[in-house]
Amino acid sequence: MRTPESPWSYGLFIPHDPRAVGVVRATIRHILKSARLDCLVDTAELLVSELTTNALRNTATDSYVSMDWQPKPPDFRVTVWDSGSALPQPVRAEADDEGGRGLALVESCSDDWGVVDYTDKDAGVTGKAVWFALAPPRPDEQHG
Repeated sequence: MRTPESPWSYGLFIPHDPRAVGVVRATIRHILKSARLDCLVDTAELLVSELTTNALRNTATDSYVSMDWQPKPPDFRVTVWDSGSALPQPVRAEADDEGGRGLALVESCSDDWGVVDYTDKDAGVTGKAVWFALAPPRPDEQHG
């Protein structure tokens, strides 16, 4: 598999609307397929759905999703920015819990992930960015 040789970035403002999750999934799928990064589509869709849903559930404002590719080393990074002040932590959900698995999925399915707090109380700004990174498999790791 040949990966894109130049860096690129896409961004998407998303309204505080439940339909936004499907729009983000469709957008990331289209971008990755167009970039010949099909191997990342399913995982990226799952993880961006989790982060976008968290932003919608935990804030009352619009959010922003950035999708960035760096060819060396190959790295696809997705960041969901929102105005929430609470910094998320993965939790262990019990079998009968309806939610709470999103960040655990991000942690287990991504190559790396993190949270950046960009709250500035003096400026009256609150928010955070939750991101994950995926790397395509190296040619010697591919099956088939």
